[in-house]
Formats: sequence, C-alpha cells, structure tokens
Amino acid sequence: MLQLTDGDVEKLIETVDVVDAVREVFLAHAAQRTVLPEESCLRWTNDQGESCRSLNMPGLVEIGGTRFAGTKIINASLGNPDRGLARADGLVLLFDLTTARPVCLMPAARVSAARTAAVSVLATELSWAHPTRSVAVVGSGALADAHLGLALRRWPSLRTVRLHDRVPERAALLAERLGAAHPDVAFEATDTAEEAVREAELVIPATTTTTGYIPAEWIAEGAVVVNVSLDDLLPDVFTSADKVIVDDWSLVAADTTRLLGRMYRAGDVQPPRARQTDGNTPRSVEVAAELCDIISGTASPRTSPTDRVVINPFGMSLHDVAVAGRIHTAHLGTTSSPLAGAAVT
Repeated sequence: MLQLTDGDVEKLIETVDVVDAVREVFLAHAAQRTVLPEESCLRWTNDQGESCRSLNMPGLVEIGGTRFAGTKIINASLGNPDRGLARADGLVLLFDLTTARPVCLMPAARVSAARTAAVSVLATELSWAHPTRSVAVVGSGALADAHLGLALRRWPSLRTVRLHDRVPERAALLAERLGAAHPDVAFEATDTAEEAVREAELVIPATTTTTGYIPAEWIAEGAVVVNVSLDDLLPDVFTSADKVIVDDWSLVAADTTRLLGRMYRAGDVQPPRARQTDGNTPRSVEVAAELCDIISGTASPRTSPTDRVVINPFGMSLHDVAVAGRIHTAHLGTTSSPLAGAAVT
C-alpha cells in the first residue's frame, strides 16, 4: 500500500483544481454516480473533560470517467488547540475498485481543509448577488486559513476581511500574516464576533463551538452565510433566511447533534422538494435546494439581490475521496513506479 506523507500531499494538492473537483462530485451525485453511506461517529469525553470524536466517512464517486472509492477517518478533541495541536486530524484511505484492497493512505487534514474551503467558495460564487467585497470569518484556525487563502486567490473584488477568535492572538496573527501577503485587502481582528459579522457580505463561522451565538439581526441584507462549523448560528438565522441550501439532505436528516438536524427532528424544518413528493404542509423553514441542484441549474440560490442566503454544508466524504483520488493519480503521474518515493506498509 502506498503511503503518502503530509509533505507529499502539500505538494501534490497544488496540482489539483479542488473547486473543479468538488463541482464534478456534486454533478455526479445529482446523476446518481455516487454511493454515500451515512457516516459513523464515535464520541467520548477524555480524562480532561473535553469532547472527543472519531468520524468514519466512506464514499464512492465517478468523475471524469474514473471511479474513486475510499473512506476518511477524522478525529478531533476540543482541547487540542490549547495543546498547540490541530483540533482535528486523520487519514484518507483509497481502495482498489477491482480487488477492494486498500491501495493508498494519506493524511486527511490538508485534503479535508481544502475540500471544505472549495465547497464554501463554490457555493458562495453560485449564491452571491455580486462578487464579495467583505468577508467575516469567526475562528482563526486551519479552516479559516484555507477558506481565506482560496478566496483571496479567486476573488479580486475582496477588499475587507474581519476576523474574530476566542483567542484574540490567533485572529491577530492570521490577520497580520494575510495582510502582509495581500496589501490591497484590509484585515482586521475584532474584539467580538458581532463586530466581525455585522455588515459583512459573506459570513463564515469556522469554530469548534457546539453552542449557537450568531442571531439573525447580525446578518446583513443580501448576505451569504456559509455555516461551516454547523452550530454557530441561532435557529432564527434559518427561520428568517430567504433561502436555505444544504449539500446533501440525507446527511443532515440523519444527524442528531447539529442544529439543522435537530431542528428537522423537532419539526421545524422541511426537506427540499417535500411539497412535491409527500404533500407535507410547509414548516417554519423550507430547505430550498441541495447544492447539486444549484450547480446543475435546476434550482436558483436567490430571487432577489437582498435575499439572505444560508448554506449549510454538512460535509460529504465523496469530496475527500475524489480529491484524495486526484492526489493519488497525480503522484502516480510523477513517478516511474506507483511506489517510488513513498513509504510502503
């Protein structure tokens, strides 16, 4: 089995158009060229009283005439940032489609952060009323860095970035580093999340919280909110939104812990297309579409420039598997032997 290092992944992922890969995955999912089982989640509390979890997220997808199958195992402890460690890390394992044997193992952190940022950026570009000029990011860890790095490369319109983190030094350091590389963009580390979020055209919460704190009144008219970390928003952000969009409804509906899944189980959210399929009376929130509907053009992300659009990407293992598959393919293309230059286990 080929084992790629984090250094290998860091180099090879630069050769992959991750935004294009996630777009193709959404189209494949709409065309039923995927297999997406429910994730498996193991949760526990460690000896320090911190919440820990391990997710196993398998998937199979066909893009560009090639099928990729595998799984992502991603583990996290909420106490890791205070230890100087990333909150979450793990592995992606790819399978041979003929023999079903594992053929490649690679660290998951860069793959996961890159595909998460790519989904957010693609969803934003499809949903904005005009190219974004101001962004608020709450949380200043690896996900914030990945989102802003990709956005800054793709959006010349960007002029203002406001950052907030519960550890002020993290936000200040990220603002300073990105500001030095992008002198045409104003970066500000704010004292409160509210200062960051109010008036922003794009809001990206990327934190570790399990308790909501962002109310609807903070969200500007016409803004896009990408609910990356899933629990930062209060319910009224969903109930007052003009459009609510998810990546895959089945994953949201199966979840028992995150806000939108809890709202659905409480009867406060209606699935996409429910009125056409089961005749249900609309509840207080009607999910407008899945992202594959927006990408394929069968649904619209907004009806007015003033619409407030909330995007709730639960996270699809198909994206991790596809990006890892393209990294594996890129590695094979740079070596004379499939195992050259990498560890074998």
